[in-house]
Amino acid sequence: AHPPASRTRPPERSRAMGLTFDAAASKSYGAIPKGPDDKQPDAGSFEEFLRGLGLKGESDPYRLDLAKFILVTLYIAANFIRPFAQADSKLACSLHNFVSIFTIPAFTMITGYLSADMNRVRRRYLIAYLIIPYLVLQSLYLALVVPLYWRTSFRNNHLAPAMGEFHRNNGQFSWNFTPQPNWGPLSYATPAGDTWYLLSLASFSMWRPYAVEFKNTILVHALLGCLMGYTTIDRFMSLHRTVVLMPYFLAGHMLRRYKIFVPYAKTWPQFACAVFVMAFGLGGCILSVYAFDHRSSQVWMYEQGYFVVWGADYKWGGIIQLFVYIVSSGVTAAFFALLPPAANTNMIDLENPEEGHANSTMRKKEDEIHTTVYGYKIDYVVGDPDDVETEFGAAADPLLVRCRRKWEAAERDQVLDESEGGGNNWHAIIYLRLAKWGTRCLSPLMFNFLIMIILECTTYYDTTWWSRTTETTVWKSDGLFMNLQVVFTFLLGATVALLLSLRPTTMVLGWLLAPPLNNEWFFEQDDEEMKLSEKTHRRLKIQKLQEEESESQA
Repeated sequence: AHPPASRTRPPERSRAMGLTFDAAASKSYGAIPKGPDDKQPDAGSFEEFLRGLGLKGESDPYRLDLAKFILVTLYIAANFIRPFAQADSKLACSLHNFVSIFTIPAFTMITGYLSADMNRVRRRYLIAYLIIPYLVLQSLYLALVVPLYWRTSFRNNHLAPAMGEFHRNNGQFSWNFTPQPNWGPLSYATPAGDTWYLLSLASFSMWRPYAVEFKNTILVHALLGCLMGYTTIDRFMSLHRTVVLMPYFLAGHMLRRYKIFVPYAKTWPQFACAVFVMAFGLGGCILSVYAFDHRSSQVWMYEQGYFVVWGADYKWGGIIQLFVYIVSSGVTAAFFALLPPAANTNMIDLENPEEGHANSTMRKKEDEIHTTVYGYKIDYVVGDPDDVETEFGAAADPLLVRCRRKWEAAERDQVLDESEGGGNNWHAIIYLRLAKWGTRCLSPLMFNFLIMIILECTTYYDTTWWSRTTETTVWKSDGLFMNLQVVFTFLLGATVALLLSLRPTTMVLGWLLAPPLNNEWFFEQDDEEMKLSEKTHRRLKIQKLQEEESESQA
């Protein structure tokens, strides 16, 4: 039941979280921590340059969750219309290109923003919640894809497209669309569907400690990304995507290191500028397709070499990739600038954040550490934003597939003051609901290809084959019926993303993403021994800092 409309807004309170937070950022689990390096940027530094662009600290975790929901929803909707884009539908190609410009970069940027230093706990979670789920999901897709798309008996009988009229090559999903070209039918080295993200996230996490040692590391990795297209690695172990997307991941990580992020466009000139950049990106995609007949959707997918994407013009691929980086960065920044913070909805925090929700993220009182180092208060509590439970939640937290964070605001508390008319604050309720779906976005990201396979088996994508041979204008790739199907499929993909984010769905499918495995099967120490070892190491590290503080004071 909802509380009475006369309930007054609770006073501001300080929360005991991972570190001491700035006053303006003390309301949420994702606030930027205030630490010993909280100082003005050095003159001429990269941080000063970024702050000069107007980037500010991100103290609103719900804004990032909302971004994840929107990005995943658009990405999946674009996935659903990609077979039509490959079949030369101009409308599908325009939509797919525009969505791909910023969804993958922004998603990767959030991943980097919430990444943390790799320690033993995170290494274990990297194996348990990235590598093992990849093997499980890849096995699932292999069990489906091999008999459906790699057997002559299926391709050439009445179950094939158009009652067997068209010949399907090995692995071909729809006309001119083969998700895994040059892919052996029993390969675990070429990710199926969007399982590439699990491998890329594991690679990002493992390479980041070395990447940050480079000077001008973002520019260095952008150069590597431009050169990557001249190789023939393609989809093998998702290496091509990992290298090309690494600059976005590092950009997000550096923004967190400097405790800044793309702020919301609060003024009309800022808002108009962000809208113009988004409209420019959309207009460019429409112009390139309809005016210059450029129907390829490969350039924004970061998955294949220039020899495949550009053919004889492959030598210009590096320059084009540099242009892609510039355009994607601009549109991604504009997207974040258009995302309003939760504060705009007058959201009310959880009344008792220390008690939290039932079945929230794991925490034990004995694992907490409360101390002061160099005058800065350090409150380490298991489950805090600097801990592993939310680190991999950057773009999808496996542990939040079936539960919620302890300090999340409750929808039942979102009411308006009497001065505002009372009743439910639907703006805050909707914002919280979308953000909650965003925390579960790993589920739709991993399973949307499964729904596409079901649609293909029910002949939904057969129109991509018919449009190549039909004499009826309305059924051609740019005909009326095809365009209507593209629009419907885009909305269908968005709906599927939402349904796969619902709690009942994630309760069922979540066991594949966070499998209840016995860690003794995989790790040398069990969980309790590992946690005790890590807690002892952490206490010794803090004790060393305290000793250094005492020596400096002496």
